[in-house]
Amino acid sequence: MRHIFLFILVSFALLAKAETYVVCVGIGNYANPKMTLYQTEKDAKDMADFYKHGTDNVITITGKDATKTNVLNCLKSQFSRAKSGDKIVFFFSGHGYAGGFCPYEMSTTADGLTYSEVVDIMRSSKATDKLIFADACNSGAIRNDKKTDLPDFGHIVCFLASRGREAATESITANNGYFTRNLIRGLSGAADTDNDRIITAKELFIYVSNNVKEQTHDKQHPVMWGNFPDDFVVVKYRKR
Repeated sequence: MRHIFLFILVSFALLAKAETYVVCVGIGNYANPKMTLYQTEKDAKDMADFYKHGTDNVITITGKDATKTNVLNCLKSQFSRAKSGDKIVFFFSGHGYAGGFCPYEMSTTADGLTYSEVVDIMRSSKATDKLIFADACNSGAIRNDKKTDLPDFGHIVCFLASRGREAATESITANNGYFTRNLIRGLSGAADTDNDRIITAKELFIYVSNNVKEQTHDKQHPVMWGNFPDDFVVVKYRKR
């Protein structure tokens, strides 16, 4: 009887649906008017809309609501809900600096949302798969931040819009920043080179990187970094 009971428990565990927990942040109208951006809040809303086709666990934070305290609190509360086998996703579109992301109220780097603060929250989550998408200047610098060294705490993918000393660009006539536009297209199926309805990390990087470099005339170079295999599944999609 004990073996039968254990078999039933394992069977239920295998049948349990993996969940995805998402936080999307976009800041265009900063407290400092000189920091205004045009497409970033739409970037966050569009990314959230993409994930809403597959999960109800999506939080979107834009504009003046995207303070450092509020973003950190939302990340902690949302990602603490995840269990082993689940996936967590943090998307950020806004200003960045070589050390972190710029929240709404930022005036100096002392006010910044640091890479290490974000990674620490990701680390503490029980989720198996962890993704950071960042459409921000200098975001590739996260690779060089000693405080974000990645121990073995599951798969983590950091897909970043630009190199460590490079701008992430947008066009005021486009719907999204170059990185986000190609990211959403890639996740929606354009990156699926073998037509298996699965977007792997390698497929996504090749698609987004090639398009961003072409559209920005080789001025912007996305970076993918973390602890994951090339065939890591970023998303499974279905045609809508």
